[in-house]
Amino acid sequence: MIKDKKYRGGLVVEPTEGIHFNVTVMDFASLYPSIIKVRNLSYETVRCVHEQCKQNKIPDTNHWVCTRYNGLTSMLIGSLRDLRVNYYKSLAKKANTQEQKEQYTVVSQALKVILNASYGVMGAEIFPLYFLPAAEATTAVGRYIITETIKKCQTSGVEVLYGDTDSLFVKNPTVEQIQKVIEDTKMEQGVDLEIDKEYRYVVLSGRKKNYLGVTKEGKVDVKGLTGKKSHTPPFIRSLFFEILEILSNVQTSQDFETAKKQISQKISACAIKVKERKIPIPELAFNVMISKAPSEYDKTVPQHIRAAKLLEQQREIKRGDIISYVKILNKPGVKPVEMARPDEIDSEKYMEFMEATLEQITSSMDLDFDSMVGKPKQTGLDQFFWN
Repeated sequence: MIKDKKYRGGLVVEPTEGIHFNVTVMDFASLYPSIIKVRNLSYETVRCVHEQCKQNKIPDTNHWVCTRYNGLTSMLIGSLRDLRVNYYKSLAKKANTQEQKEQYTVVSQALKVILNASYGVMGAEIFPLYFLPAAEATTAVGRYIITETIKKCQTSGVEVLYGDTDSLFVKNPTVEQIQKVIEDTKMEQGVDLEIDKEYRYVVLSGRKKNYLGVTKEGKVDVKGLTGKKSHTPPFIRSLFFEILEILSNVQTSQDFETAKKQISQKISACAIKVKERKIPIPELAFNVMISKAPSEYDKTVPQHIRAAKLLEQQREIKRGDIISYVKILNKPGVKPVEMARPDEIDSEKYMEFMEATLEQITSSMDLDFDSMVGKPKQTGLDQFFWN
């Protein structure tokens, strides 16, 4: 349940895979700092010495919280949280000039950094006030709140598509339904729930923390998808952002069918270029910064270090350098861009990486990668017996 960690973290709800129109994202404002404040969580209040306080249980744990005294952490973090949410955020919205707005926003963001760190340090052994039960209590209450809010949504007739620690994706809610959930959550849990974003539609993959959303203004938000990352080869990144551009123009489910055809054609055309080795070598490059000198690697040697060792034959390689390499057919499997030839490019490896990158989008759109790139469909044994 907790793998290698010391305690359970936040709750991530399994996403409902597919394309969903009219999605609202509701966000708990400063969830963990709010919990620390409302539940009086501190190193001296969680599992306090008072017998009568043992009835004040933390859900899903064997911990309790003091009911007699306010905790130091609770008061300090609660004050900073209120200062940010109730004062500086509202000042930024009401600012008369752009300069004022930026000033208030900077202060608000600085407070946010401090608040976000306030929960984590309670579970870090290097922190002088380290107290594991306090950190565990914080995440336990967070899981309880988001679970209860999901139940509240379902009771109100709102479908929850996905949830991640401090946010919920809900489908096609009315203003009245949203308002009721917000008010009930504030009254019952003591935390603020607010509308964060409204998407024209969201594409949810089967993976957690991976989604694509298009706002009502046409802005594309991408979360956790490999295609946007800087180390991804340029030709795949370009294809990825071309696909995003197509998706940003979708207004209705009918538009989506047209978009699927356009995306399929683009992927197919790109696959042909990969197979025929017609993509320039710089466009195939993986770009990775090395964190230590190649000589410091002795056992496990990553691909970019293998390329760096080849480059050392031509020039000095030091920590902090960006290594640009391509995948090749023969050993050592990679080569620096400067030393590679088109005829030794491993097209199959690039096809695999392209599939892994784009599948995060195409699987949610019911597009079969093998069909798009011209691969024959796999035949299962059952077809021989039942057809």
